[in-house]
Amino acid sequence: MSAPAKKASPEQLEAIGVVAANMVRSGDRVGLGSGKAALAFVRALGKRVREEHLKVLGVPTSILTESVAREVGVPIATLEEVSALELAVDGADEVDPYLNLTKGGGGNLTREKVVASIAAKFVIVVGEEKIVPRLGTHFPVFVEVIEFARPVVVRKLEHMGAKVTQRMNTDGTPFLTDNNNPYLHCLFGTAPNHQIHDPYALEQALEALPGVVDTGLFINMADEVIVAHADGTIEHKS
Repeated sequence: MSAPAKKASPEQLEAIGVVAANMVRSGDRVGLGSGKAALAFVRALGKRVREEHLKVLGVPTSILTESVAREVGVPIATLEEVSALELAVDGADEVDPYLNLTKGGGGNLTREKVVASIAAKFVIVVGEEKIVPRLGTHFPVFVEVIEFARPVVVRKLEHMGAKVTQRMNTDGTPFLTDNNNPYLHCLFGTAPNHQIHDPYALEQALEALPGVVDTGLFINMADEVIVAHADGTIEHKS
């Protein structure tokens, strides 16, 4: 797989986090994404809550995000309490020209997709290295499965032509999501870049497999992408 461009700096991520936080209005219910860029947004939102007394409710997409949100003062709500969101802000591993996404590098794809699905507007914050011509350029497709079905799902994915590995922790134990499920990395297509030529069809095929909880393909979901460029400029794609 080809090497991505230089990663966005913490300062660049902070800048786009502020831009996204400034989209939030008082009274909004907001999805709080996972990953470095999304956490920059959460911290910027917390600053507005503290300094402007902004009235918001945040629905976090991971245990880590919830911890950061509580630390910076963003009030938290659950999906039992909130049925719809005015806005959700999250990061992505890849963004193609049609604003389709590869997500899940942090291991939170199912919660991220659930939260995004109830948002009136889904905004993505990324550094320019995440912009790709096709999904699969730098990242595999992440797939969350239930443990009982894992061997069956792996065999079916391999039959579909995928190279499948299970994510492991540094101590050699299987990585488990916040939902306590195992996680698969799937490379499709031809080396070296494994680009996906029909992400919509692939998403449908993967989600039809019994035992798959969800996939990291977010197709036709993003409404806007805020991109931090290495030269300090910020671009809005929609």
